[in-house]
Order: sequence, then C-alpha cells, then structure tokens
Amino acid sequence: MYTLTTLNQQGASSLLHEIGSKEDWEKKRSQLENTWLECIGGIPPLVKTQFELFSWETFPEYYFLKVRYATFFGDTVPANLLLPREVNSKNLASKNDALEILYSDKLQHPAVIALHPTSEVGKDDVSTPEGRENRQYGLELAKRGYVVLAPDTITAGERVLDIEKPFQTATFDRQHPNWSAVAKMIIDHKQGVSLLENFTCVDSTRIGAIGHSLGGYNSYFLAGVDRRIKAVVCSCGFSTIAGDPELHRWGKREWFSHIPKLSEYINEGKVPFEFTEIAALVAPTPFFMWMGQNDYIFPHWKPAAQGLNDLNSLYRWLEQGDRIKTLIGNSDHDFPKEIRQMAYLFLDRWLKEK
Repeated sequence: MYTLTTLNQQGASSLLHEIGSKEDWEKKRSQLENTWLECIGGIPPLVKTQFELFSWETFPEYYFLKVRYATFFGDTVPANLLLPREVNSKNLASKNDALEILYSDKLQHPAVIALHPTSEVGKDDVSTPEGRENRQYGLELAKRGYVVLAPDTITAGERVLDIEKPFQTATFDRQHPNWSAVAKMIIDHKQGVSLLENFTCVDSTRIGAIGHSLGGYNSYFLAGVDRRIKAVVCSCGFSTIAGDPELHRWGKREWFSHIPKLSEYINEGKVPFEFTEIAALVAPTPFFMWMGQNDYIFPHWKPAAQGLNDLNSLYRWLEQGDRIKTLIGNSDHDFPKEIRQMAYLFLDRWLKEK
C-alpha cells in the first residue's frame, strides 16, 4: 500500500526491492496478483467455448468472418475474425466453407487477439480498412499471416446499450457493484483466447495480444493473468498513478469507470498498487512497450519511463532481457507505422520463429 504523497514524491518501490531469489520474486508476484484481483473484483472461471458465425467474406489476402462468442454471466462478445488466405485458396461460398477453414489442420497459424482503443466503432477500428490511420493493426497482422480475433469491449461497437452512449459504464456498475469493467474486459478477452484455441487452424502455443491505448493496457492486463498469451504488445497504454494529473483516471468517473474500488482508496489518500507492479505480472512473457513524450492522454511520461526501466531491470534479473522491448519517442498518443513494424517483428520473433 502506498500513500499518494509518497508515491508522487518518491515513486513506487523497486520491483526487486528485498528480492534475493527467484522464490522471493514468485512470492512477491503472487502477492501483487492477489492485490490486483482483489481490487478489480476477481476474475470468474471460464465458461464453455461457444460461438456463432454470422457472415463471411473473401478478400485477396484474408477471410473476414463476423462471430459472437460466449462469455461469463450469459453474455456474448461480438468480434471480427480474420484468417490469412493462402495462395490459390478458394472463395468462401457458404458457412460450411468458412467452418472448414477454421477447423483445417493443414497449416496452423500463429494468432493474436487485437484489442481496440477508445473508439465508438470498437473492433472495426483495428480490423477493417475503414479503421483510422495507424489503428489497423489487426488487419495488418492478418495480412502478415496471423489469425486475428478483434472483439468489442463492453460499451463499444455492437455492445453499446440503447440507453447509454459509448464508453458509459453506469449500467454495468449498478448491475455489478462489487466488480469492475477491467475484470469484465479481462474475462471477455480470456474467453476470446479460448475461442482461438478451439480452432485447429490456430497453433494454440503461439497466441499473442496487441492493442493501443485502451487496447494497450487491456493487452497487458490479459497477459498478466493468462499464460496462454505468449507475447504482448502495448502501445500508449502504460501509465503510472504517480504524477497522473487525472486523480481518478482509473477509479470511479462520470463516464468509463475502470476500477470503482480504486477511488475508495484514493479518497483516503492511498492506493494498493502502482501500475508498474501490474505490468510486472506479465514477466517473463515477451513484452513490447511503446509510449510517446507528447502523449496528451498520458502526459506524465517521466514516471512511466521510470516504470519501464524498472520492468527492464526485472526481466534482466530473471535472465530474460531479450524478452522485453521498451521504446519512448516524441510522438503523441499514436501508434506510428515505424513503431508498428517494430512491434510486428517482435511478434514474429516470439510467435513465428520456432
């Protein structure tokens, strides 16, 4: 537990503070994970993998399927599913054709779950040609040979309630007063990983996660609690509580409340964790982090840079220094082409080169 005053003046304790052995680290990691899960309200067990296939299209380099898969509380998640199209492979003329591709074991592809940023169109922003510039990473990875699942988060895309605007969690918070949107997004994405594992066209040992902004921190939140994720890319999604000009950014707000319980701590002048510690749950999974010094969403880049340095020290201490890549540039809140290319090469190394 930190006081906000101490955190802002001195920063969080080093991840390796009082750590002398791998056993010490595993004990600390377990404590950090328990604190995190307690604050977000816990992550429920996975439900049976079920999905519906609604439509299918054939493009020159990929197949584009619209699906909906089951998740906890009887909910369903709409998602776009993109499959690499092999040279001279057939057009999809029927649902059976699409299912045949999904359950083909002729060539098992690496896969990624591509998590969208704060965009009203949700999944379409990252997985269709209509997505914004520098946001189409799901589509680009499909063209690169990955099976890509791009789901809508709650409050975005097809999951916006009729009574609310996009990214309004008031109804969800009333229905689940002891839970959090963060935990809900994590379980929805864990179910997405299970869906990818279900397809024989996917190599279940080579599944990664990628996202920008909202999708960026959702990617590392997922990887921190799900070891099925073998590589993670976070663009402009890492920030610290220390130095944050928006006190309740991660707590209870009038629009998207990530972790309402966190505001209870903040109102008492303390917080149970720093986000460097939550990012550390990912270790030793290969981890790519990008942030910009001119990021207008997360302007407090200096304490975040210290956090990245601490993460680098942890990976090196674990003798896994080649598994972390941290980049800081003078970009704003963006995922520029040159950075995406580096991120894709990183994913290729850990998900393709076997």
